[in-house]
Amino acid sequence: MSANASQESFWFQLRLQLRVIWALMLRETVTRFGREGLGMLWMIAEPAMFVVGVMIIFSFIETGYPYGISPAEYLAVSYPTLLFWRNGTGRVTGAININRALLHHQPIRPMDIIYSRILLEFSSSMAVFLFLFPIFIVVGICHVPDSILTMALGYLLIIWFSFGFVLIMAGLAELSETIEKTSHIILYLMLPISGVFIPTFLVPEPYRSYLLYFPLIDAVDYFHHGYFGSGVPSYYHISYTLFALTGMTLFGLAISGVAIKRVKVS
Repeated sequence: MSANASQESFWFQLRLQLRVIWALMLRETVTRFGREGLGMLWMIAEPAMFVVGVMIIFSFIETGYPYGISPAEYLAVSYPTLLFWRNGTGRVTGAININRALLHHQPIRPMDIIYSRILLEFSSSMAVFLFLFPIFIVVGICHVPDSILTMALGYLLIIWFSFGFVLIMAGLAELSETIEKTSHIILYLMLPISGVFIPTFLVPEPYRSYLLYFPLIDAVDYFHHGYFGSGVPSYYHISYTLFALTGMTLFGLAISGVAIKRVKVS
């Protein structure tokens, strides 16, 4: 009897927290984009304009990438991947302190604030890619992926990396004001080693081998392999990537837990 009651309590708490996270997502959406004009559509329109703008700027570069890849095509595939970890970090860093007043409501936990912002940014980033990519195929900028399954798995690996990375940055930012103030610098420094602008096949050895220890590079290259196929060199080690991402996620959850305890004490 007690086991059944415990199980019912678990599912009740789970449903409650999911409703809390959903309510926080709606609150954040209305706060950021408002109810007038495009309203919530800005959640997709804003990052979509960034993607298209970067593509237009780089399309003026006369020298393309090897293997017949134009700058516009490469960025159309690559640039949306950085929206997860860049935008996610920007929105989650300092989120608990900003929304500290919400914690007076008993059902709301600090992790709910973090999860709601992560889900909102990730949903926005995924919606942008799913909206723009078919258009790029129709207008001839991109082609149909060589392997949709491989591309989708690579995409999930990028999302997984972004989740762990955002958790780590959120926790460290709550523990250190220096990290919070310099988080945007860290994000900019990651751009050259994110695989978004510089393909791994252009990086000479031994520097390429060093870069492949960064799990984001592995995930992006696997994603690229799904799109470009075997005609374009790809470098990835899936077993290592899975191990590294698992470690990142566990560390992110741990450091976030430490940060939350500090928030509760203060």
